Amino acid sequence: MAYSQSNKSMITRSTFLGFLCAFVFLGCNSAPQPPAAAPDTRAADEAAVRKADEDWSAAAKANQVDAWIAFYSDDAVVFPPNDAMASGKDSIRKAIGEFLAMPGLSVSWKTTKVEAARSGEMAYSYGAYEMTAKGPKGKPMQDHGKYVEIWKKQPDGSWKCSEDIWNSDLPATPPAK
Repeated sequence: MAYSQSNKSMITRSTFLGFLCAFVFLGCNSAPQPPAAAPDTRAADEAAVRKADEDWSAAAKANQVDAWIAFYSDDAVVFPPNDAMASGKDSIRKAIGEFLAMPGLSVSWKTTKVEAARSGEMAYSYGAYEMTAKGPKGKPMQDHGKYVEIWKKQPDGSWKCSEDIWNSDLPATPPAK
C-alpha cells in the first residue's frame, strides 16, 4: 500500500493531534491537587491537656516548687493574684516558691473546659481552684476562685502551660486603717 504525500501529512497531523489531546487530557487530570487536610486531633489534644492539668493539680499537693513548675513551658508567664507578673523560670520559681511556702497550704483545682486549636499547637483551659492555708496569725483561711491557662504543644508532643492566671472569688479585703 502506497501512501501519497497528502496521506502521510494527514497521518502526521492525526498523530500529532492524538498526542496533543492525550497531553492535554493527562495534563488536566494530573494537575496538582490541594494538600490533604491534616487530621483533626482536637479531641486527643483536649484529653491530653485535661490529663496534664489533672497531673499538675495532683503534683501541687506535694508543695514542691520543681514539681509545680515542671508543667510550665520555658517561655511561660504567670499572673499570680495580688502580685507582679512573673516571666522566665527564675522569676516563676520565686513566685511559686513564695506561694508554696505559705504555712499549711493545700491547693487543688479542677478543669471545667479545655479547647484545642485545629492546628494542634495550642489549647486553653479554665476551671476552679480551692485553697486552704494558715493566715498571718495562724488562723485557718480558705479561698476559692477561678483560673485560665494557655497550653502549647512541645516538640516532643507533650503539653506545657505557657500562661497561667488565677484569682479569688472572695471579696477583696479592705486595707487596714
